[in-house]
Amino acid sequence: MSVFGYSTLARWGETLFHLKMTPELKELYLFSLLSSSAFALVAIFEPVFFYQEGFSLSFIALYYAFHYTVYVFLLPLGGMFASRFGVERGISLSLPFFVLYFLTLAAIPSNHSFIYLAGILLTVHKIFYWPSFHADLAKFGDKVNRGTELSWMSLLKNGVGVVGPLLGGFIAAIFGFPVLFIAVAVLLLLSAFPLLRTKENYHARQITYAAPWQLMGQRKNRRMVLSMIGWGENFVDLVYWPIFMFIVLGSTELLGVVASITVAMMTAFGFFIGEMADRYPRRSLIRLHIPFMMVGHLLRPLSGGIFRLFLTETFSRLAFVGVQLPTFYRLYELSRRNSTITYMVAMEMVLAITKAVVAFTLAWVFATLLPYEAFWAAFGLAAFLSLFYGFL
Repeated sequence: MSVFGYSTLARWGETLFHLKMTPELKELYLFSLLSSSAFALVAIFEPVFFYQEGFSLSFIALYYAFHYTVYVFLLPLGGMFASRFGVERGISLSLPFFVLYFLTLAAIPSNHSFIYLAGILLTVHKIFYWPSFHADLAKFGDKVNRGTELSWMSLLKNGVGVVGPLLGGFIAAIFGFPVLFIAVAVLLLLSAFPLLRTKENYHARQITYAAPWQLMGQRKNRRMVLSMIGWGENFVDLVYWPIFMFIVLGSTELLGVVASITVAMMTAFGFFIGEMADRYPRRSLIRLHIPFMMVGHLLRPLSGGIFRLFLTETFSRLAFVGVQLPTFYRLYELSRRNSTITYMVAMEMVLAITKAVVAFTLAWVFATLLPYEAFWAAFGLAAFLSLFYGFL
């Protein structure tokens, strides 16, 4: 497929699953395909890189804690930009900072002080990217076939992730992490082209810095706020579970192999869950999978060998997608009843607050307990936080 040749993919989706794909949604799909190809190479290895560079488990938590703390207070500015200049411009503006982020990561082996600059660049990228991305999908998506639509997005984002961890693991092992980060930066630059291809049709609006904070405090949004606390478990899943797997497996190659296989299973299961979300109550699907998510977290510290680790990772991935897709389905539905961008910013702010609190907590845990005991505490905390998804 050429960089701009997404028409075949779009027609296939429209014919097979009756999706109503707007031009904006087609562009978002192709952007997601390209950007996810880049991110899949490195996503699971980022915390492993910090660990291999000699940063303590406590410092890694502090790094993310301060990142999320600053992120919370700057997020409304990203929403204000997207509402004034358009969501595609917000996404496009975020990409150069993401490219610089990975180039800065590549420089960390030569000077560990670059990690502070990396944290700043990651924060700036996310304040423009996430409000715009969520608002784009919520605003231009197919309201009737939202679950199918999310299934396609999951396929594009996770489907390329099947090969990504495997390839990323071998690149890191053979050429080193700096080469991997530079490759990701180049792919991210290419991903911007679909968004720049056509002029975005949007109506400039003004939202205030205080608007997302006020929305978070409204009684009608209490369920959303409580459910987003559940995403604290995602911090443990994205940061400390990859490090734990690397410690058990002992190499980036094996870590990449395990991640690729489990992502393939998650992608297939995600298509099924998305279709179910169009037919059954989303809250029921979420609550059905929460117990499995909790068990998956509690089994993780017991994964002392490659076979047990693989089974635990597979179990956890399937449970996560069973919660994640219906959650986003419901959140995108609710956002359309409010100011979409304001709602997305408020949602992301609650998520960031939760992850900041979890990160500060784990910084203390890993500073005071032995590593294995601290991992037990981290996974136990993640299992508890999973319960909050059920409030949505």
